[in-house]
Amino acid sequence: MPNYSSYEEMLESYESDIESIEDGDKYGNNIVDLYNPINYIGAEDTESPTWTRIVMGASEGDMSLFASMNMQIAWLNSGTDAELEWQWDGGHVPSEIFGESLALYIDEMYGKYVEGAAEATKAEAQTQTQNGAATEATGTDISSWASYEDGEVNFTLADAASYRIKGASKATPGFDVIDYGQETYEFGSTTQDARHFDRYVLKVLQEEKETLEGLFNSNND
Repeated sequence: MPNYSSYEEMLESYESDIESIEDGDKYGNNIVDLYNPINYIGAEDTESPTWTRIVMGASEGDMSLFASMNMQIAWLNSGTDAELEWQWDGGHVPSEIFGESLALYIDEMYGKYVEGAAEATKAEAQTQTQNGAATEATGTDISSWASYEDGEVNFTLADAASYRIKGASKATPGFDVIDYGQETYEFGSTTQDARHFDRYVLKVLQEEKETLEGLFNSNND
């Protein structure tokens, strides 16, 4: 069920939201900027940690993989030891897998950075030669778009995007949660629980209006 009857109605709502956000809250702050960690990582008045670990499900549907990558880049540029893990088939709250638990990682970092601490390392992985007791491989066959060679999994950006949106309710996860996303808990209100907040998406909607308007709700025709 579309939230707007026309592209123009959606665009007007988007423009109104961005205008109110840019105007600032009662303290004059842009509420979106306040929640952007990139504005604080490496800042002069920010005390950077020694290490940080970012864990994200590869099929996460609410934010872009690039967001976590940009955070890692910012941490590395600030001099912080930053580890980024995208967990295959992991969703919104990925589980610890493959023996790389948070507890182990803390031990590894403690041994690495604390003088006199015992070094901790993960046990070397053992190659799996059979799929349990099954006589044939089970699970989802992804060999048509993903390949494994010399210890590396390879696939195209288009295939990765297709994999990510397969179980998502958004056309492009993380580009912008247009309506009723978790972000509205912070950026919405008691009377406005659907908010638009990405000024760059608005720019695209305005500049490419002629093209996008023809595609609006086209799946409902």
